[in-house]
Amino acid sequence: MATSARGLRDEPPYYGLFRLMEGALLLCTTLENQEAVDWDFLVRLRETVDARKFNVMFDLEAFTKTLDEAVLIIARQLKDSD
Repeated sequence: MATSARGLRDEPPYYGLFRLMEGALLLCTTLENQEAVDWDFLVRLRETVDARKFNVMFDLEAFTKTLDEAVLIIARQLKDSD
């Protein structure tokens, strides 16, 4: 995250969106290896974002829809885990 922050100093603003989602993907991958975590939820989130993450460079509207979908996946998981 520190190197991403430094890189953002000289990169286009939308790289920050990409780097944040890459961080989320890395977290999902790490958590998938933990038994106490809902693996299906993490796979669904990771696959949704990973498949469309490069839209940030070509189609910002499509990338925004992916972000919205990722937030909904997380919100549903939080609601269902109550």
